[in-house]
Amino acid sequence: PGFVDIHTHYDGQAVWSDYLSPSSSHGVTTAVGGNCGVGFAPCKPEHRELLISVMEGVEDIPEIVMTEGLTWDWETYPEYLDAIEKRPHDIDFASQVPHSAVRVYVMGERGANRETATADDLERMQSVVREAIGAGALGFATSRLVIHKTGAGDPIPTYQSAESEFEAMAMALKDTSGVLQAVFGSPGRTIEDEIDLLSRVTRMSGRPASFTFAQ
Repeated sequence: PGFVDIHTHYDGQAVWSDYLSPSSSHGVTTAVGGNCGVGFAPCKPEHRELLISVMEGVEDIPEIVMTEGLTWDWETYPEYLDAIEKRPHDIDFASQVPHSAVRVYVMGERGANRETATADDLERMQSVVREAIGAGALGFATSRLVIHKTGAGDPIPTYQSAESEFEAMAMALKDTSGVLQAVFGSPGRTIEDEIDLLSRVTRMSGRPASFTFAQ
């Protein structure tokens, strides 16, 4: 028996450390990463610095720690899970496939610059998410929060992404065991707006969600 910590950012720490502290020091027996749509897989070599910058800005983890600690012996999400599996940990670790990483993996600079995804982009992103869930990802996570920025101060790749993109990613979880995780807080959008969006995607996909609102 123990606690499941459903919102952590041990995505890098799980690579370079056996200890998922401080969660493991507080009776937690399972920690869940990939939250807020930030993480390190899938990732092509040319996008590593960008994903580090996203994590640096969102979670205030020093860039040098990630640059020195990440082994990058993966590109796809299944390969990332294999890398995590190789290292023993003091507690269990579950991971969600992060939207920012998926967007940049498929769209490259267009994704980083928050351009609108095309129908082909969405289909390819859905394929990546389905592959991740099939390999053992717990679910899919995203952020639409205005204060989430890269280490350089730019909006993260998923900020103000179209509702249709969120819907497409949710539908990638249909008929799977995956869960949705989202962080909301965009200018001009009310809590009611975001609840309506979240309600719509959970009904469409038939999957449960965990979420956070910021004001």
